[in-house]
Amino acid sequence: MNRIRYVATILGLIAIPLWSISQILLIVSQIHSGSDYFNSQISPFEILLVLHILVLAGVLAICQQLFKRRRRTSFRGIIRLFQQPITWMSASLLVAPSSHHSLSVKVQKTEGLPVNGILSPTIAAGVLAHVIRRRREQIQEMATPDRLTESELQSLSQIQRCVQDTEINEAIEIDLVSNSDVIQIVKAVERHMPTSKTSESVATEWALVVKLFGYPTVENEFGNAAQFRKRRALELLTWLALNRDRSRRSAARTAMWDLDIADSTFSTIMSDMRRALAEIDEHSLRSEWAPTTYSDEIPLSPRVITDDVLMTHALESFRKNSENSAGILRALSDVRDVPFAGTSYSWADLDGTTTRLVILAVTAALEVAFWALETGDMTAFEVAVTAGLRVFPGHEELLALQEKAKVQCHNSGFHSVA
Repeated sequence: MNRIRYVATILGLIAIPLWSISQILLIVSQIHSGSDYFNSQISPFEILLVLHILVLAGVLAICQQLFKRRRRTSFRGIIRLFQQPITWMSASLLVAPSSHHSLSVKVQKTEGLPVNGILSPTIAAGVLAHVIRRRREQIQEMATPDRLTESELQSLSQIQRCVQDTEINEAIEIDLVSNSDVIQIVKAVERHMPTSKTSESVATEWALVVKLFGYPTVENEFGNAAQFRKRRALELLTWLALNRDRSRRSAARTAMWDLDIADSTFSTIMSDMRRALAEIDEHSLRSEWAPTTYSDEIPLSPRVITDDVLMTHALESFRKNSENSAGILRALSDVRDVPFAGTSYSWADLDGTTTRLVILAVTAALEVAFWALETGDMTAFEVAVTAGLRVFPGHEELLALQEKAKVQCHNSGFHSVA
């Protein structure tokens, strides 16, 4: 029995180091072939490599003991060591994983998901400059851009955080098509709004309207404006009203802030938003406008609406029957300036919100202006042209209509609004 133990021990001392050497060579060959295992995160292969190196060190130590004077005593100690359960449990950790199969798995490269540190500030600034330029060109082309998905918004936000102190307007021209890190954003910016997409439903009993054409304001049905003590509170309400399908704390913080902010700061802004809305409606409580939740959701009351939704609804009603012109004329009369005038809402420019609002107002202005010119309603014509040129100064078609109206109504007292 002792002889069998001796033979098993000798075979183990030969087989184990050979196995560990083969595995070390396999891992090293994989590393040299291009696999990136030694990065900032510890992988199972790195742990396995360390374990095999420790096994070789242990075998060398055992062999050193065997060649000492008291070889028989040392050999008996080694046999007792191999008989311990913990020894075989440790050895099983080296044999259990199949290194041949695990190391052959190829890591798929994520397309279009830029991460802080991957893009240089110059390239990131070039991407943002491209997005802003395309948004302006879409207004010229009257091509309504589609809304970005949540993953696309996160990618865009990550690119924005990479810019740091680089000037966007002075960014160099770069080849965006061949850059896999930004190709997702480039494709998303070019995507047009589906023509079959239905407009948002209008609340039948809205109490407050967020007016976006000009500096954002929040008014009740009597024209009284809400007073926000914190500028970010108004921006947060504006963002929530425009993004009801993703009104979450994490999404709002990603869109509005380049850096992470404290939870207490965000809570203070939320509190000021609720206070301002409650003060303008005496019969409501703060919790009614944005109920407090213990999750990531921020449910905004359906009684808060934006003026672009009202304009869309009025335009659809006008298209069905031109006699319903009062609603669209009232919406056009409320246009004060370009969307978000006097603000620094970068998210609105980048995600296409500003572009969509300008195209909506110009489209409504053109349709009403053509109708008014045909019917001779010069009051409606002036309202439409004035609104259109406010959101898009120098619009060629509106200016052409204005000149045409001057010729037809040179004695009507019509004045240019250019």
